Amino acid sequence: MNHEPDRRSRVLLSPLVPVALAYVVGIVLDRAFELWGTEVWAGLALVGATIAAWGRDRKVPAVAGLVIAIVGLGGGSHHAYWSDLASDDLARGVTGVPRPMWVRGVLWDVRGPRAGERLGSSATTRAVIAVTGICDGRIWRPAQGRAQLIVVGDRSDIVPGHGVEAVGVMSAIAGPLNPGEFDYRNYLRAQGIRLRLAVDGPDEVWADPAAPLWIWTNWLGRVRAWSYDRLVADLNPKVAPLAAALLLGRREGVDPDINDAFARTGTTHLLAISGLHLQVLAGVLWFVFRSLGLGRRGAFAALALVTVAYALLVGLAPSVVRSAAMTVAVCGAGLFDRPVRSANNLALAALITLWMNPTDLFDVGCQLSFLAIAAIFWGVTPTTNLLRHTYYALTFRIQGPGSPLDVLERSLEPWWLAQMRRWPLLVTPGLIVSTVVWLAALPLVALRFHIVSPIGVLLNIPLIPLTSLALIASGLSLGLSAIWGPLGGPAAWVCAMTLAATEFLVRWGASQSWGHAFVPGPSQAWVLIVYGLLAFATVVGIRRWPLRRTAWSLLAGWVVLGLVLPWHPRREGRLEAEILAVGHGLAVIIQTEAGGTILYDCGRMHDPSVGRRIVAPALWARGVSHIDAVVLSHADSDHYNGLPDLLERFTIAEVRVPPGFASPANPGAVQLLETVRTHGVPIRVMAEGEQWESAGARLSVWHPPESFSPASSDNARSIVLAVESAGRHLLLTGDLEQEGLTRLLDRPAFPLGAILAPHHGGRSANPEALYTWARPDLVVVSQRPPAVGTHDPLEALGPRDIPLLRTWQRGAIRLRWEPDHLAARGFLDENPSESRSTTSRLGANFALIALFWPRGLVGLAGFLLGLAGWLMLTMREGSERGR
Repeated sequence: MNHEPDRRSRVLLSPLVPVALAYVVGIVLDRAFELWGTEVWAGLALVGATIAAWGRDRKVPAVAGLVIAIVGLGGGSHHAYWSDLASDDLARGVTGVPRPMWVRGVLWDVRGPRAGERLGSSATTRAVIAVTGICDGRIWRPAQGRAQLIVVGDRSDIVPGHGVEAVGVMSAIAGPLNPGEFDYRNYLRAQGIRLRLAVDGPDEVWADPAAPLWIWTNWLGRVRAWSYDRLVADLNPKVAPLAAALLLGRREGVDPDINDAFARTGTTHLLAISGLHLQVLAGVLWFVFRSLGLGRRGAFAALALVTVAYALLVGLAPSVVRSAAMTVAVCGAGLFDRPVRSANNLALAALITLWMNPTDLFDVGCQLSFLAIAAIFWGVTPTTNLLRHTYYALTFRIQGPGSPLDVLERSLEPWWLAQMRRWPLLVTPGLIVSTVVWLAALPLVALRFHIVSPIGVLLNIPLIPLTSLALIASGLSLGLSAIWGPLGGPAAWVCAMTLAATEFLVRWGASQSWGHAFVPGPSQAWVLIVYGLLAFATVVGIRRWPLRRTAWSLLAGWVVLGLVLPWHPRREGRLEAEILAVGHGLAVIIQTEAGGTILYDCGRMHDPSVGRRIVAPALWARGVSHIDAVVLSHADSDHYNGLPDLLERFTIAEVRVPPGFASPANPGAVQLLETVRTHGVPIRVMAEGEQWESAGARLSVWHPPESFSPASSDNARSIVLAVESAGRHLLLTGDLEQEGLTRLLDRPAFPLGAILAPHHGGRSANPEALYTWARPDLVVVSQRPPAVGTHDPLEALGPRDIPLLRTWQRGAIRLRWEPDHLAARGFLDENPSESRSTTSRLGANFALIALFWPRGLVGLAGFLLGLAGWLMLTMREGSERGR
């Protein structure tokens, strides 16, 4: 009797899986604790290798030594990439305070203006510069560091690989200032970029003739630029940005509305370069190579070379590296006539991806890429078998056993009816794959992007063939036009038609209210346990253990519990107000003891995306999905332009505005109120004397009165809202100034717990008389960092011993009504690493136990559970972008 385990079991027990997991352990331990330097990690790897060599004839020390060695390699590679800096790296001394700097260096990738930016002086050119030296005005000295170069103006003439000199303002990349905000600093740090060099004009960047040419970087940059220019030259301008994103990974030209539509429908993976793109191209190229007469081995070799070349052309994103590594591995197995094991291939791809950039482990795109492939490998077949068994069982129960007459009837039916019967068989496999992948990714997507898009399951069915055809057509157009321009015309037309259909379907899907829902997102602990139970149930199911029903029941029960808990009544807390750090603008979240939410203003100067980038994540971080009222202090766009995005993401009971908010002289405010009405949200005008209570908090309007002068400015009509509980007041003042400020000071004075400095701390809105009248315990100001050399009027509060909290210094300022005082704390004052390290320590310890568990299924389940723990507990904060 053959006792060899079945193919799927052997695949899961492939030897590269524990190697990849041990490498992941080292990466996570270094990120979680950062206790050791690269040298110590290298020493640990050497010790492990020594133990393995010493005990090579004994299994336990040999395995333990190898595990220690691989963990050391993982930790050392991550520390070297993430933490180590050269002695002359500018990141050692440059802080978040901008300072003038004259640098020279070599350009890396160069990108032109983004969609929506006008060409000319207002456009922005973005690049990465590898710094080689800095100048103090007289002499140059060597320096290192990689900086994000932002040039105001169109400098699309600069080419990667060439040396340049630039004069601008350099600073360290800023981290998040608000809860839930995307961590752009860590995102760039994962690419080796820690600095930002802002240049005010195109003339302040010029060529450095003495710099050596970086040949490889220059050649790759020129190939990318030529490919982009050649591709878009033959396409309709309306679809050219989509084609560039689809084939070359150039997304800067895609309209933000299109990006948002892809995000809402859960089909962003079709727009970005992903593993799907490489697999489509690999399949087409295999057919082409074989049609050209190449032998089997020759086709495999050619396919591997083209795959690597294409990955370099589009950039080595984690999903691209993963797919390229798996494709090359399959080609290698074909060359040497070796079988391909799914788990071995996936583990090899993980090792290559993390070897190239260990920080990719914490990238959500990388996590989703590997998760999708794992779901396809080990989720689709069991699901298909289950559905097939269920279908036949129900058919038998309803119709009974078939008869020869049924077979004869089918053989004599019209051809069109026979074709109609085949359609479900063609669509069903794609629907199963789409559903399985969507369900597997759902917890992670909801956690990181706060969106659930069931319509994506259906849209993937037509969109995958459409985008695949567009990808093939765009590549064919590019290749043929390189030979002779007109040859690419027919393929370009096909590409344009398929992309137009893609855009139509995506916009239609985004417009369906049932197709997507924005959600606060589950807790990380819940998501961790979901993936742990899913991994365990998958392994138990493959091994056909008696526990498989219990495992799946536990998973289903935990999922149901996660769906029910958010509806549980919220425990009463403290009244809180949080002044978000939005730069030149204002957004204040007020949350009552019972969980009610009031939003006072929601805008930022020249940045309508503040609603979805900053305000919405801060609300979701509090678990908010419904806003009781949005109070707009006055009709300046930097106080309301984030509201349209919030209307899309939250249910809002009402919007309250001051008298005279929308006038013919302010078309932006008029349009805003029209948008509010379109969403069915009532609008109320509120004036002095109005007050209401909510769960122990009293909110009252101190200004403006109903009869306030209509000739006064919008700032002077700002709503002054007092939030009071237990005798302690917070006064929110908007942009109050001029006659409005004078009228406020005519009120009887009494000490305030806290006051929001009017008009972002501006001089005319913050006279000494205001703070003499208010006598506040503390002052909060929402403002951007001051320009170098300017004077801050609020510095006069220093001699008064009044604490001053600035959002640009401390991040979002959270005020909490304690029983005996009004407590204040900035987002940057908190220590989120404490709670993160606790959970990371738990996950790391769990994973280490898994590594040394006895071999077999128990050890394998431990590996999978530990891996899920690391990935979920050590993820970077924030949400995509790019939506």
